Amino acid sequence: MKYGHLLLILLSNLLLSCDDDDYPYAEVPSVVLNEFWAEYPKATDAEFSQFQETYEVEFEIGDNDYKALFDSSGSILKKKREISWSSLPPAVRNSLRKQYGEKDIKDPEVLRTGDKTFYQAEVRRFFSNEKVVLNEAGKTDTTLIYWK
Repeated sequence: MKYGHLLLILLSNLLLSCDDDDYPYAEVPSVVLNEFWAEYPKATDAEFSQFQETYEVEFEIGDNDYKALFDSSGSILKKKREISWSSLPPAVRNSLRKQYGEKDIKDPEVLRTGDKTFYQAEVRRFFSNEKVVLNEAGKTDTTLIYWK
């Protein structure tokens, strides 16, 4: 009788562990997953989050952090990636250096939305960090909100 109870408990645990939580992308539409993997085949550590009708994915390629926002049909709405200070265009680098000083800039990123390219970075301040978005010419863009 004891073996029967033990077998029943083991089978119950086995069946309970077979839910769809074991597949991390169970809630993401296949069209979004297909477009993501087609665009970023070398991505690792992909984590999807749903916001209304969009899907945000954070992932890595090599040592760089990336983020992309897809609509429910799989189209990329915007994407960003971490870049080095030296990878910033000269106009953006000069603008940041002039306004804030190079040593106060951290985490520069290139942001693409549609066919436009922007650059964003955090500026270290004494009490709180300031987040800035610049266009390709190095001008601060107040129409675009910093994307965390």
